[in-house]
Amino acid sequence: MSQITFAKDLSRHPLHYFSLLVMELVGLWGLLWFTYDSYMRFAILLSMAAGYVVWGVIHHHQHRDLHIKIVFEYLLMAVLAVLIIGSLIYRT
Repeated sequence: MSQITFAKDLSRHPLHYFSLLVMELVGLWGLLWFTYDSYMRFAILLSMAAGYVVWGVIHHHQHRDLHIKIVFEYLLMAVLAVLIIGSLIYRT
């Protein structure tokens, strides 16, 4: 998505992006709050990834441009984030 298209989409659907931002910030707060429990942090990380995928599917469904490639892209980004951040969680 180009910069111009994203800016136009953000101005048309600010509630969509605000809900994504709030969801991810709450998850980040949970990751920082539960520094003593790596299992809880991993569960929060999985919840953040699942929320991101669900948000993406709902967002594109409402735009009527939901395709299997888009779902796969959101899943791939979520899995990548879980692998990277999860490895950092279990390394410490």
